[in-house]
Parts: sequence; structure tokens; C-alpha cells
Amino acid sequence: MMTGDFNQIGVITKNEIIKSVRGKKFLVSVIIVVVVFALVTGLQFIIKTWDKVDNMGMLADVYLDTLPLVIALVVALLSSIALVSEFEERTALILFTRPVRRTSILVGKIISCIIIEAAIILIYYILVVIIGLIKVDGLSMSIITSYGFAVLYAFAISGVAFIISAFLKKGSVCTIISLLVLLLVVPITSTMMGSDGGENWYMVDQAGDTVYTCIPEYVDHYNEFSRDFAKVVNDAITILSGFTSEDMQRSVMTIAEFMQTEDYQQLDPEVRASVEYIMQYLGQDYTKDLAGMIAVLKAMASSSMVAPLDNPDLTKEAIVLIAWGVVCYFIAWIKFVRREF
Repeated sequence: MMTGDFNQIGVITKNEIIKSVRGKKFLVSVIIVVVVFALVTGLQFIIKTWDKVDNMGMLADVYLDTLPLVIALVVALLSSIALVSEFEERTALILFTRPVRRTSILVGKIISCIIIEAAIILIYYILVVIIGLIKVDGLSMSIITSYGFAVLYAFAISGVAFIISAFLKKGSVCTIISLLVLLLVVPITSTMMGSDGGENWYMVDQAGDTVYTCIPEYVDHYNEFSRDFAKVVNDAITILSGFTSEDMQRSVMTIAEFMQTEDYQQLDPEVRASVEYIMQYLGQDYTKDLAGMIAVLKAMASSSMVAPLDNPDLTKEAIVLIAWGVVCYFIAWIKFVRREF
């Protein structure tokens, strides 16, 4: 690129940022982030787990576990209309007749989208840090790493949204399809590819999980819960193995009665959650087939539900996210430079 191209990119980036900030979708994106934070915080009081948010692992579990979903919403709102808006609003008629390269326009739009999305994500992290400073002793600096991966994830899935924006003609349709692709198609595809021992580490949503798995305290917290849950399941298998079907039915009734007492309500919330999860199975038709119930519990004991979580390879995950972004932006560029008004 020549010096003039860089100047064009700078001007386009600045104009796109100003235009986006003044638009309704920017305001909606900020509202989404604030509402999600308020909802997550409020639910802690409703389910009475606010006092448990006293360590970095729990903070990440509560506030960052669902952040990739929030980022996908923000990206779908902002990046999905980046290219199609030029054609839908007919500004391309004027812009493309000027000595401005389409590549410069595309690069400027990419940079502006990432800057805006990074700023919106930063708002969420600032709110999380405020809670962390209030509730957590020794807030981990890995929160900075988490923010970096959140921006990388936005960069990667923005590329997907840019492809959609480059091929379609209506901004509203682009937004809807981007939501469907990012929230349904990609996760479902990733899950199917990872089933039966398959590998899906190269999927963008899997790499996006690094937003919270990059925090060592989260990994420790998750593994501790998994061990406790596995113990509950294995204990249930051991106990049920000595029962007849009739014994089990009577036990289910006894446990159900105990769950209605005040003593049960005084138990630790995580213990209650585990008991209630088991009771969902015990209360089904499996109670008529003891062998079937034990088989279900054994399947749970060997499933990914109780599998330990490893600390991610941050370099590999960063490369995956960058590769997704670069490849998707390249595809969008090929279509955009050839697209006719």
C-alpha cells in the first residue's frame, strides 16, 4: 500500500467510528452489555450465591463464562452491516466514484468495527473488575489476558459477519443470519465434530472459550466442581448397586420428602443442585429399571460432564482466532472488490 492508501484507511476508520457511535446499534450493543452484567449480578442475589463470589475462579465462572455469547450478539449487530450498508444506503454510488480503493474501504471498516467492539467489551470488563475489587482478594492479572482473547474472538467472528455482509443485500437479513450462524450453526457444527472422540479445537467457538479458560483460577474452580459432581455420581452408583428396584423407588420418595424440609434448604447450594440434578433422573421411568438407572449414572460418570479441564495453550488458541479472522476477511475482500452496485 502507498502512503495515500494509509491516509484513506485512517479517514475511513475515523468516519466509520463516528457513524457507528452515532447509530442506534451501538447504543443497543452497550445496553446489551450493561443489561447482561446487571442480570448476572442480580441473579446472584436471587439464587443466594452472591457471597460465594469471593475468589477469581468464581468471578470468572459467573461473569465470563457467558461472555462469548454476548460478544457474538455485539458482533452480529455491528459487523454484519459494515459492508452491506454501503449498498443498501446507496452511499457506494458516491464513494466508489471517488479515488478510494475498495481495499482501503474494507480495511477501514474492519479496523473501526474492532475498535468499537473492543470498547464495548471493555465496558463489561470494567464492570467485572469493579465487582472483583469489591469481592475478591487479590484480583488476578489474568483478567487482562481474558480481555485480550475477548477482543481476538470479536476479531475472528467479525470476519464471519463480514463474509455475510459482503454477499447479501439487506442489513436486517445480514444481522439475522449472522446471529443464526454464530449462535446456532457454528456451535452445533463444533459439537458434532467433537462428538465420539473427534477433534474440534480449530473451531472458532472452541478457541473463543479461552476468554475464560485462560484464567487459571477458573480452571481450578471448574475441576473442583467436576470432582465433587463425579463423587456424587459415583457414590450414587455404589449405593444403587446394592438396591432392588422397589428399594430405589422407596428411596426416591424419601429423598423427595427430605427435599421439602427446612433442613434441606439449609444445605450448600451446590450440594442441593447436585441432588436435584440426580433426582431429575431418579424421578423418570428409570426408577422402574434399576439396571437402566445405573447405566445412565455410569454414562454420566464417564462423560465430558466430569472430565477435568486443562489449561489452554494460549499461543495455539490465539493463532486459531487470528487465522479465522484473516481467512474470513480475505473471503469478504474477494467478494467486496468484485461486487457491483
